[in-house]
Amino acid sequence: MQGFHWYIPADGNHWNRLKDEAQSLAKAGITALWFPPAYKGIGGGFDVGYGIYDLFDLGEFPQKGSTPTKYGTKDEYVAAVQACRQAGINVYADVVFN
Repeated sequence: MQGFHWYIPADGNHWNRLKDEAQSLAKAGITALWFPPAYKGIGGGFDVGYGIYDLFDLGEFPQKGSTPTKYGTKDEYVAAVQACRQAGINVYADVVFN
């Protein structure tokens, strides 16, 4: 299942939302989630991640006008992945390398 859409609010809480919903999604029969790009895009905390700025900044460095990405911080990302895995949900990361 796609775990994001283009119009997610740029509130830095998406990783927390996915973490909090992991058990409910698993109970509904979801076995895999496609996560949006976790790294910071050119638009900082407002960028959906496809306008690549820094592949190594998962929301931990103060650059491009924000520390978190549109979806949250690195620690929140890791917690969301762990919650999904604990619920039996595979996580697929969307990564753009160009």
